[in-house]
Amino acid sequence: MKLIFMGANEQEKLFIDMWAKQHQTVVKVVAENLSIDNVDQTKGFDGICLYPSQEMATQPRLYQKLEENGIKVLSIKSTGVDGINFDFAKQHHLTVTNVPGYSPTSVGHFAVMLILMTLRNVPSYLNHDNRKAHLGRELSDVTIGILGTGRIGSLVADNLMAMGANVIACATRENLSLKARGLKYVSFEALIQKSDVISIHIPASTKNYHLFSTDVFDQMKENAILINTARGAIIDTQALIPFLEAGKIGGLGIDAIEDEEKYFLTGWSENPLVKQLVAFPNVLITPHIAYFTGLAVREIVETALDNAVAVVNNEENLNIVA
Repeated sequence: MKLIFMGANEQEKLFIDMWAKQHQTVVKVVAENLSIDNVDQTKGFDGICLYPSQEMATQPRLYQKLEENGIKVLSIKSTGVDGINFDFAKQHHLTVTNVPGYSPTSVGHFAVMLILMTLRNVPSYLNHDNRKAHLGRELSDVTIGILGTGRIGSLVADNLMAMGANVIACATRENLSLKARGLKYVSFEALIQKSDVISIHIPASTKNYHLFSTDVFDQMKENAILINTARGAIIDTQALIPFLEAGKIGGLGIDAIEDEEKYFLTGWSENPLVKQLVAFPNVLITPHIAYFTGLAVREIVETALDNAVAVVNNEENLNIVA
């Protein structure tokens, strides 16, 4: 068996090499993301581990070439698979897997950090010399709404409740353990209307695309804070900007932004949306690094490679998404 791991950074390469040695499996490491220009490098390999490129959403020829080159599995090295065209994958007999869970504390604790930093106006202080220019708020003084209580959202809710916050949540599936401890589930409308802070923990989907739009921003509380460590496309950034200009949004802490994949290699700060948002003193943006810890990267790499092996060997794999 031969695998190819594309779009690998230096940190991932260390764990890939360790896995390959342990499993005595050939794994070719390629720094560039998969594209129509380099797809020929996959020839002779059984499976590919990768993060979906933008081309994968629209280029059927890419899937055709992968099938012709012998690829049997697209092992996505993330939880989200929104960049994959499943019709093309099915047409060319490519099984798709993902990494449904990895160190939830990496993203969860990052979200808690953003909540605390925005409540205490840290972004504004980074751009202001007056140490008493902005009065902060404490967790016990606010209501925090958690949108989505999967592994990460539940961890965030659990941490905040332990720290004394009043937490409410909205989710398609309720966490009964947290509910028994006092977490109150409400409708989406109630969540956005009652929350002083909203933290997003739902996957990207056609249903969730631009879920946070003008209508939602209109319903949010005055001076509400918005936190997003999920996917950028959940927020309509252009619709958000007028509310920042009007001072209705009390703070914004995001680790994901629309179209960010275009700028992963050329430079995150070149994203026009980033350039617009960083002009606001109460905005804190990080370049999709919430997950980026040693434990999380190792678990992502190992799970992606294990998924590829399982599919190629026709073994049971609970991480198959299509």
